[in-house]
Amino acid sequence: MKITISNESLKMTLHVPDGAKGYYRGTRFDWAGVFESIEYRGCNYAEPWFESYSPTMHDAVCGPAEEFGPIGFDEAAPGGRFLKIGVGMLERMDDGPYDRFRLHPIAEAGERTVSQSEDSVIFTHRLESPSGYGYEYSKEIHITGKDSFRISHSLKNIGTIGLRTEVYNHNFFTLGLLETGPGRTLDFPFSPDGDWRAEYSEVGFSDKGIRFTRTLREGESVFTGNLHQAAPAPSGCIPAILEPVCSPNAFELCESATGRGVVASCSEPMTRAVFWANHRIACIEPYIDVSLELGHEFRFHIDYKLLSLQD
Repeated sequence: MKITISNESLKMTLHVPDGAKGYYRGTRFDWAGVFESIEYRGCNYAEPWFESYSPTMHDAVCGPAEEFGPIGFDEAAPGGRFLKIGVGMLERMDDGPYDRFRLHPIAEAGERTVSQSEDSVIFTHRLESPSGYGYEYSKEIHITGKDSFRISHSLKNIGTIGLRTEVYNHNFFTLGLLETGPGRTLDFPFSPDGDWRAEYSEVGFSDKGIRFTRTLREGESVFTGNLHQAAPAPSGCIPAILEPVCSPNAFELCESATGRGVVASCSEPMTRAVFWANHRIACIEPYIDVSLELGHEFRFHIDYKLLSLQD
């Protein structure tokens, strides 16, 4: 089942979570708010970028896709249970380290509801486990303007154990499925640094972001797992857009050939970030920390603005 929300220029289609026949049934990403498409001024900004598909494939998701880190995995023995917020209580299969790419059996799925208006959809997930873990989670995707939307989150600890984890957004934006190359730029409100996985000649840091020197070939990928601020930008803002974003947790992804792009800003400070790209997408993954004592609630939101030469 799908849900569509829209206004006069922006249309977004999302999948409804369903453990039996849902589009995404992997155990990596949050099941709430899985996008099928984000259409703006004749272009799909978020569409399937992968060559093959399975409902249980760990990354068969598009657009803004969020993952919470595992809770209680190290304490669980093989056959025991651990928590993935947005998915449920999962079964630890062996004594190996946690692998986010692996499909884990869902032992407790919790209860989900969905409510919709013309320009907004709210996904809720409630889980109370005999293990002591419990939460009420709400995610709202709300169209806030002709070219913008907000993803709002509310997470409340209703269990008897504290919840300490982190969450990031993978930002699988395709911008019309053009190939990743010199025309794809990523800018931050700071000068970035980090250690690349290999000595890449095709990508590197600039004084304000990440730049490609050639188009990535099919099958190629680049990665850095510890992207961080080396120095703040002189203004502390992303300078490349008409209305600068001056948040420490913001980015601008743009395709120069079309002028299409995305500007994002989170209400919470970024604790670390990851960058990954292949020949179709270039994804920044900003992380934030989550720490919830019993009965406490944590709220945060991410604002997105879509860019186009037609604007």
